[in-house]
Amino acid sequence: MTKFLLRDGSLIDVDAEAAPEDVFSYTNSNGATIHAALSDEAEVELLKQVPRKLLTVSQRMLLSDLAA
Repeated sequence: MTKFLLRDGSLIDVDAEAAPEDVFSYTNSNGATIHAALSDEAEVELLKQVPRKLLTVSQRMLLSDLAA
């Protein structure tokens, strides 16, 4: 699992990949690598790889709004 920091400040652990140019990667104080989405577009592409049942309501709404 990979840890991603979303633009709303939430952390998610998912089996997904993001392009290196779309994230800023850093190591936290616990030694875990965190990948922070650098743009709205990068975050949306990441969320599209996550099963909907694992997303929060606000994250699902964001994807629904973009699909409309």
